[in-house]
Amino acid sequence: MKETSSSGKHRGFTLVEILIVIAILGILYSVALPVYTEQMQRSRRADIQQELLQYSASLERIYSRNGGYPNAFTAQNTDFYTFTYTPTDKVAGAISDFKNRGYSLKASPKSGSAQASDRCGDLTVKHDGSYTASENDCWE
Repeated sequence: MKETSSSGKHRGFTLVEILIVIAILGILYSVALPVYTEQMQRSRRADIQQELLQYSASLERIYSRNGGYPNAFTAQNTDFYTFTYTPTDKVAGAISDFKNRGYSLKASPKSGSAQASDRCGDLTVKHDGSYTASENDCWE
């Protein structure tokens, strides 16, 4: 049984009014979702950049103590990134595990994760303090 007001008209929303509201919500969603996704990727990227710099500082301490970078270094992977350590510039004939004169530490977005579509792609830090990414403005 429909409720009527004192003037005798039915109260409630018409189908057209509901469709207009749904259309407005759809437009807002289509604009807001990409912005939200980009912001989340930027936030995760900033976190990984901090981790890369912290790992780099650890490697520099190892270099100071041992006179070289290690042959292997383990960095804790995250839900969104995988780390790869590559020693470079090994001293010829060196027996020690710490005779590398350089390294490259790379964070790659995990495929299938929300970060996989990040425009910056792989983030890399090297022993000389340089850092690179797929785009020039990715290191903030």
